[in-house]
Amino acid sequence: MADTAVTIARADTSQLSLQEQSRGFSNKFHVDFSDVAFGSGNADTVTMTLGALPSNFVMNNALVNITTAFAGTTAFSVNIGTTSSTSALVTAQSVKTAGVLAGVPTTATLVKGTASVSLVATFTNATGGSPSALTAGALDIYLNIVDLSDPYKIG
Repeated sequence: MADTAVTIARADTSQLSLQEQSRGFSNKFHVDFSDVAFGSGNADTVTMTLGALPSNFVMNNALVNITTAFAGTTAFSVNIGTTSSTSALVTAQSVKTAGVLAGVPTTATLVKGTASVSLVATFTNATGGSPSALTAGALDIYLNIVDLSDPYKIG
């Protein structure tokens, strides 16, 4: 089958409480397997738009917590980034096993911008099956987003 790229919008987001922010993250995005179960090819990608970033921002912390391993495909991975750099925060890593995937701090790189872009999570099916065949899976994406135009606002 031909490769298919599917783009979907997503609004299941939350700004974390001050107590939660003390762990270094300002925002959380939740993704269930049914949110990305699209396409029918064995090399399909599904791009989920998580939200718009302010026009002058810095992101200095990223983490993906796979709470339920994704099942139904042979190889399924996620990248987290922006529309201008889809793997700027978390490079392609498998979501087939529950656990934590570290992002930005492991490379000591800040992600920053001076133009409004969107946050994206790109899910890629590499071999057997397709994203539409997913039967299980859930993850939470934690990011620290600082709006530099408002030094007193986080997230």
